[in-house]
Amino acid sequence: MADLKTTYLGLKLKNPIIVSSSPLTSNIDSLVKCQEAGAGAVVLKSIFEEQINLSALQDSEETSDYVSQADYLSVFSSMAKDYYIDQYLTLISDAKKKLDIPVIASINSTHIETWKSYAKSFEKAGADALELNYYPIASNASIGGEKVEKKAINFAKEAKKATKLPVAMKICYEYSSLANIIRSFNKEGIDGLVLFNHFFRPDIDVNKLQVCGSQELSSEIEYSESLRWIALMSAEIKGTDFVASTGIHSGETLIKMLLGGAKAVQLCSVLLEKGLGTIPSMLCQLEKWMNEHNFKSISDFNGMLAQENMTNGAYWERTQYMKTLIGK
Repeated sequence: MADLKTTYLGLKLKNPIIVSSSPLTSNIDSLVKCQEAGAGAVVLKSIFEEQINLSALQDSEETSDYVSQADYLSVFSSMAKDYYIDQYLTLISDAKKKLDIPVIASINSTHIETWKSYAKSFEKAGADALELNYYPIASNASIGGEKVEKKAINFAKEAKKATKLPVAMKICYEYSSLANIIRSFNKEGIDGLVLFNHFFRPDIDVNKLQVCGSQELSSEIEYSESLRWIALMSAEIKGTDFVASTGIHSGETLIKMLLGGAKAVQLCSVLLEKGLGTIPSMLCQLEKWMNEHNFKSISDFNGMLAQENMTNGAYWERTQYMKTLIGK
C-alpha cells in the first residue's frame, strides 16, 4: 500500500492535500468536515487587515450619531479591531482542540507592524504555522519594480523575526524577476512558498455601468504557471518548501505538482464547486498511480521532474509553442 505522508514547514502531513484559506476553513464545523474528508492540513480563512480596518470604521461610524468625541471614537475603533482579532484567536484555539491535523493561520497584511502584532497573538493561540498572504498591487507609477521587490523582501525578513513558528508566503507571479525574489525569500529564512495567489479580480458590468467582481474561482487549466515555477525552483532552492495553488482540480494535476517538486497542494475552488468528496477521490487516484509505478512513498518521486533533476531541464523555460504544435 502506498504511503501518502509528506512534510511541509516541518509539519508531518498524512497526505499532500491542504484545504486552503476559504469559506471552508472559516468555522469549526467546516474544519471538522475537512478533516473527516481526509485533508492533510488546513489553512484557516485569511484575516484581512484592510477588512478589519473597514469593519472597525463602519462600527465606529454607526456610533457617531450618539458620540461625537474624537477620543472615544478612536478607542471604540480599537476595541472593534480587537473584537475581530479575538474571534480569529478563538477559531485557532478551537481548531487545535478539535482537529488532529496541522492548523495554519493566515494573514493578509500590507503593514509589517500589523503582521508582528497578529503573528505573536496567533502563535500564543496555538497555530502550527503562519501563512502570509502577500499580494501588493504596484499601481503607483512613480515607484519602480526594484523598490516594490525590496519592500517584499524586507517584509519577509521582518516576518521571520516576529515569530518562532514556521512562516510561509503565498505570493503572486507579477515580479520582474520571480526567480530572484524567490531566492531572496529563501535567504531571509522563509520556510515555505505557496505558488500562486488567486485573488479578487475587478470587472465591469456593461449594463449597470459599474465596477464589479469577476468569477473568483480558478479553472482546471490555470495550474500551468504554478507547475512551471515549482519545477524551475524547487530543486534549486534548498530549505524552502513549495506548495502548489490555483487550478488544481484533479488527482492527475496533484501528481504533476508532486513530480515537479511541490511538497503539497492547496485546494479551494474545486472543493467549493464539487464538494469535499473531491479529496478522497484525488487521494485514491494518487495512490493508484503510485502503485502502478511501484512508488512506495511520495519521496520516491517527489521532484523527479524538477529542472535540476532532468537531463533536459531547459524545457521548463520554453515559452515558444510552435515546435510543440507541429510535433517533435
